[in-house]
Amino acid sequence: MFLAQQRQRVADIYHEYPRAFWTVVVVNFIDRLGGSLLFPFFALYITRRFNVGMTEVGGLFAIWSAASFIGG
Repeated sequence: MFLAQQRQRVADIYHEYPRAFWTVVVVNFIDRLGGSLLFPFFALYITRRFNVGMTEVGGLFAIWSAASFIGG
């Protein structure tokens, strides 16, 4: 009973918005997920390519995050 009501509520919300909206939502989700999954591999690349430790890479990521936060 409760699950059926929730499912109907989700379906109603889904149908309130046009298909293009949901396309943008899904593409944005995939883009953010890909960007988030890039960091571990980017850290490995930096350590091997520039022969630095993970501490330096962590500092670089901290600076990158702070600049991103300040810059918007």
